[in-house]
Amino acid sequence: PHITVLMGTRNGSAFLRQQLASLAAQDHPDWSLWISDDGSTDSTWAQIHAFAENQPNPVVLLHGPTRGMAANYLGLLCHPDLPPGPVAFADQDDLWLPTHLRRGLRALAHDPAPAAGRVYCAHRMLLRPAQPPRPMPWRGGNRAGFRNALVECLTPGSGLMLDAAATALARQAGPVDVPFWDWWLYLLLTGSGVQVLQDARPGLLYRAHAGNHLGPRAGLRAALWRVNRLRDGSYRGWMCRNITALETNMAHLTPRNRTILRQVLSLDPRQRLRHLSTHRHWLRDRLALWLAA
Repeated sequence: PHITVLMGTRNGSAFLRQQLASLAAQDHPDWSLWISDDGSTDSTWAQIHAFAENQPNPVVLLHGPTRGMAANYLGLLCHPDLPPGPVAFADQDDLWLPTHLRRGLRALAHDPAPAAGRVYCAHRMLLRPAQPPRPMPWRGGNRAGFRNALVECLTPGSGLMLDAAATALARQAGPVDVPFWDWWLYLLLTGSGVQVLQDARPGLLYRAHAGNHLGPRAGLRAALWRVNRLRDGSYRGWMCRNITALETNMAHLTPRNRTILRQVLSLDPRQRLRHLSTHRHWLRDRLALWLAA
């Protein structure tokens, strides 16, 4: 099937050309690219125009809302002219492996399909300067689900694909004020009964560099960064914004998940962290959240 690739950009000229080339090299040829640029001041626009001129596939370039990455991606996903059908999300600084789109679409198309839809997430290889690519820690298994989504995101946006049903559901919810667009989609869609498919085989190279949106991704610096987000209240604030947005979309949730959400809402912030800490994927993260509470 045709798939629409959604990419948010902002001053991405250092890496964008390589990512666009990896998209053009996909062995699934039937795609179009929609880009929302959030106020770039470098050569991002020039690179996109040059790519579009030499590319037979449609390329649509839009002005973003300039209110941050989450608003940029959710505004693009909910654009009124976006064609129906499955979507794949792309970061401006990653590199896709040639089979990424085909593997994702094949997974989404398996019968029987759940009525609420499916989400596919590819595993990622970490790409760092002057180092060979290596697999990032695998966070698959049976923990993916609504309770887990209340405390973390197991479907990073750079490898995320939604089938037509899941895309339509996300568009119905519309743009919301949340800290991270991929975490929000994971939360909304698992709460609505969408099936999550996690592929243990890598589909892309995640580029680690100084400008990454969520700080360092590996090693001691990454661990300290996460601890500091617990200490300074950032993590608690992220959870509260997610839950507030979810309250306004209560009608999309399954009856069981509405009950779970109401239970969480009845707790104060400290009790909430302690109650949900058992649903994080890694044991160290469960312990850290419990201690933070």
